[in-house]
Amino acid sequence: MAPLAPDRYQIRFTASAETCEKLRLAQDMLRHAVPTGDMAEIIDRALTVLLEDLARKKFAKTGRPRASRGTAPGSRYAAARVRRAVWIRDHGRCAYVAKSGRRCNSRSFVEFHHLDPCGVGGEATVETMELRCRAHNNYEAELFYGRPQPTRSGRSAGINRHGVAKEEFAPRRASHPR
Repeated sequence: MAPLAPDRYQIRFTASAETCEKLRLAQDMLRHAVPTGDMAEIIDRALTVLLEDLARKKFAKTGRPRASRGTAPGSRYAAARVRRAVWIRDHGRCAYVAKSGRRCNSRSFVEFHHLDPCGVGGEATVETMELRCRAHNNYEAELFYGRPQPTRSGRSAGINRHGVAKEEFAPRRASHPR
């Protein structure tokens, strides 16, 4: 991306033939709304729809939210209204602030972080949750729980190669009568 003016950027990328065909099809289908076929307008519309869909999936954004049934005490789950409020408050960015006072501001791999860890009874409320990038979420977990001890494989005991507790993906064994 290269800035051309305060509110205009030049964006260049290489696309597959399939992507070019999708753009041409979108251009043709939007001729009634965008008679010039302006690619910037078409891509802006496509990104707007994509971001709305991602927001709906990521934190249950909706125009008409339903009343929450609440969460069970001690649950790690954060209600949709909590996730929406935290996302809006933190502007979709990591809210970690270093000792120097500098905020991280990363938007990549953002996760919901419990300020009071679930392991000690922390509740999932707007006041006790913030957004963290994966690196800062892991850093704060290590500060609180300590660094996991590596095994011969180089990973922590009970953690798979994706950084997830093995028990979470262990297949359930059906009990068969013998």
